[in-house]
Amino acid sequence: MISNEDILRYIRDYNQSQNREELESYCRKIERLFRRAGAQSRYVRDTGAGERAFDLLRDASRSAIADAGLVPRDIDLVIYCGIGRGFLEPANATFLVSALGIECDAFDITEACMSWARALQVAQGFLLTRSYARILIVNAEFSVYENGYPEIFKMRTDAEIAYTFPALTIGEAATATVVTWSPDAWKFRFRTRPQFASLCNLPLPGFRDFCLPDTKVGANGVHQLVAYSSELTQTASREMTSFVKAAYPDVSGIDIWFPHSSSESALKIMATRLGVGDRLYDKVFRKFGNLASASIPAAMCEATKEGSLERGMRVVLCPASAGMVFGLMEGIY
Repeated sequence: MISNEDILRYIRDYNQSQNREELESYCRKIERLFRRAGAQSRYVRDTGAGERAFDLLRDASRSAIADAGLVPRDIDLVIYCGIGRGFLEPANATFLVSALGIECDAFDITEACMSWARALQVAQGFLLTRSYARILIVNAEFSVYENGYPEIFKMRTDAEIAYTFPALTIGEAATATVVTWSPDAWKFRFRTRPQFASLCNLPLPGFRDFCLPDTKVGANGVHQLVAYSSELTQTASREMTSFVKAAYPDVSGIDIWFPHSSSESALKIMATRLGVGDRLYDKVFRKFGNLASASIPAAMCEATKEGSLERGMRVVLCPASAGMVFGLMEGIY
């Protein structure tokens, strides 16, 4: 576990050659931003102890399969989704299938923080057509060391903090979800606003050959998150609020809402605007940080453990993602 205090200590250690007074002023700014967002802690791999992303993913998968009353050979499709990955090819899902000691179809889906929701939509389509019977959706959102550490601890100007600070709130997680056919199909709705695509980006080498010129894209260089937090929050809040109100003139019939968690304070404001109060689950960010596409499955797991989510509840998943993309997925849990 890494606390806000740990992050501030890393910043001080990484910038020892800087003017002490300026360094402390910078740390105070970051501390204020943590408080404003509601960040408290996040978890990352203990690489010094030999902790590996793949081992955690395999453990999560075995646990999910067992919790579903199944054994690995019962799974007939694995979908790997998310941002964290070790390979551009082959499909990351194939390595997990091999590690589980089974042979089944496997492929990847990637759409930033919307990836898990898209995988769920694709899985339901397969289940409704009886193409597959038992599908395992997994993600390994482990990218802290691959896309930022330790460079993100470098002191930034105020202008740079505006699009670099969110990287300090990123956490890591592996999730696994088993889905099977149900007579009550979920309803999926999406709204895409590509004009805001540059507000959040994580570029690969050569990225300039794959987009129109834009100073916001790749502002921190390759393998470095760029996220204009203020603009993202304002845009996401406005677009999601509009999306929900259009789809749900009456929100009273929904028992619990699960958003993507990138700022607890922003979620509380949105909950007030929508009139859903504490039915909008906002407890992931403060404890685990921004988990990218693992945010919603992690939230559902936490809510189940504490008794906030029970079978039979009417649920709406409402993630917002880079792109920008907004989703509403409604169904009975």
